[in-house]
Amino acid sequence: MKSRIREALYIGLFDALPLLRDPMLLVVISLFSFLPVIFIFVFADQKSAMQSLVGAIVLTFSFTGLFASQSVYFNKQWFRFQDMLVASKVSPASYAVGLSVSGLVVALPGVLVALVLLLLSGPAPAFGILVALATSLLLWIGLVFVGFAIGATTKNARRANSIPQVLSIALGFLPPVYYPLSKLDAYPAAQAFAMLIPTTHAAQLAKYYFGLVDIPGWQVALGWAYLLGFAALMGFLASRRAHWVDP
Repeated sequence: MKSRIREALYIGLFDALPLLRDPMLLVVISLFSFLPVIFIFVFADQKSAMQSLVGAIVLTFSFTGLFASQSVYFNKQWFRFQDMLVASKVSPASYAVGLSVSGLVVALPGVLVALVLLLLSGPAPAFGILVALATSLLLWIGLVFVGFAIGATTKNARRANSIPQVLSIALGFLPPVYYPLSKLDAYPAAQAFAMLIPTTHAAQLAKYYFGLVDIPGWQVALGWAYLLGFAALMGFLASRRAHWVDP
């Protein structure tokens, strides 16, 4: 067990090493999700600004999960690092956990900044903070599986770079993550479509436990069920598509 944990830590450190050696690049990447927050702080009220900060936390985790696809692709197709790990009998679970941990290192600065700003904006319940982080982590697990499936199946470097970026826009900036879901009340079709996107449920739950929105109990239960089902489904798909040893 200790050897597996050590393997995962070493792999995570190796994957995060380029960013750790250039801290400014780490700051730029981790704060990418804060761009809409700046405009909302300037042009909207305080409650909307706080909701945007919660959305930034959710999306910071989401982005790092999706961009695991780049590490998977380049380690497998470009550097052949995965072949070396297979030959050295490293556990595929250690490899997956290691790459996932390196993503959390990238997410940490942005999440800490958002939490500090939220605490400075007003009192926040400790339980709400923990549960909001739990919803974000659950979404992150599902999107890590998505990233692994993309990185393991694509054979083109441009697609490995572009697909996560397109998905980040589709999952992060278009759905009601930074802005409240109630903004779509006048557009029932758009609201129904937004409820099909996992980031919507994660953001709604996080805002609810922070006390920023009031949603009915059935919607809370639906959000948790959706995120759990999404993570389980993406895990199944990744296990079918992301081969540790190519057949």
